[in-house]
Amino acid sequence: MNNRERLMDIVVEQKLERMDVAEMLKVKVAEVDGWLLSKEAKSHEEMPDMAIELLELKIAMKEKE
Repeated sequence: MNNRERLMDIVVEQKLERMDVAEMLKVKVAEVDGWLLSKEAKSHEEMPDMAIELLELKIAMKEKE
């Protein structure tokens, strides 16, 4: 599973909006949009490994609260 697929799964499972993801990772919503586009899309960007790992860590910490 690549980072885009992992991000899509997290968004669905956690019922997150793109704005939520952007706020958690301190990036612009447009960057999250680029990560979610298919690889064929002109504006597609690969989601960095550190970003998906940070998102997973923040969600895990939130669940422990």
